[in-house]
Amino acid sequence: MFRKRDKAEKQDARAVSELSLQELEAIVEERRRIERARAFAETDDTRRFAPITIRPDEKQKRRRRGWRDNLLFLVEVAAVLGLLGIIGAALLNLQALNQEVAAAVRGNQAPTVSEPITNVSAAPAQSPGELPGSSFPTQADGELPGSSFPPEALPASIGVTVQQAPALPPPTPGPQSPTRIVIPAIGVDWPIVPGDGWEQLKLGVGHHVGSVNPGERGNMILSGHNDVFGEVFKDLEALKNGDEVHVFTGGKLFNYVVRAKRIVSPNDLSVLQPSREAVVTLITCHPYRVDTQRLVVIAQLVP
Repeated sequence: MFRKRDKAEKQDARAVSELSLQELEAIVEERRRIERARAFAETDDTRRFAPITIRPDEKQKRRRRGWRDNLLFLVEVAAVLGLLGIIGAALLNLQALNQEVAAAVRGNQAPTVSEPITNVSAAPAQSPGELPGSSFPTQADGELPGSSFPPEALPASIGVTVQQAPALPPPTPGPQSPTRIVIPAIGVDWPIVPGDGWEQLKLGVGHHVGSVNPGERGNMILSGHNDVFGEVFKDLEALKNGDEVHVFTGGKLFNYVVRAKRIVSPNDLSVLQPSREAVVTLITCHPYRVDTQRLVVIAQLVP
């Protein structure tokens, strides 16, 4: 047995002695690479399974940061809830105010249905560049309400001085002027007042100055608010073709039937143009509580 091992060692010795210097260096480098890989694997296993230790001061910092984040989150939630509560309370108050206005107007309507309403104070009419029915009052300097862009001033180089025209007094209603509007499909029953300025629309549906009276050939223009002062035309969008619109002149009734409905910009004055047929044009703001456009409903007189 010893002879065989001596013989193998001699063969290995002869084999090593027969290797060149480059081959020996390659063998040594390979062994070093294997040893480095083995040492790295042992170190990685040690790190992987070693318990994670956190210093006491680091634990306190993390705990404090967690309490602070939770407190800030609760403050943000409380602020959002408070803001939602304020908005909800404001909307409820506005709704209650609109109901009070509607009740007051309807309470004063019964004894005056057969007589034209004349107790309308003088007020600036709606701007000629915008359709009536805006939920924003005309400003004191004559600018348009907030639902449209203000007009641009004339350049000074023209040399023309433009002065604002004085406010016209409200028209005196005649015996044929409309006094009441009833729309059964949406539960509207309101008085009609002459004029469609900001102050006039506080008292009811406004009859546009210069438009025809009920039953006459032409375009009778009536406008009202949708989200303030009783929300008279709040549900105007729900009207469909074929729904009836009743307009009274004193005790006389005129029936109109809805034929068209569309949404236009506040500056689209085409709906105010005269008509060859006897129609009534109902105008209000749109969308509800946004009021950047106008909702227009056109109804035709029927025998």
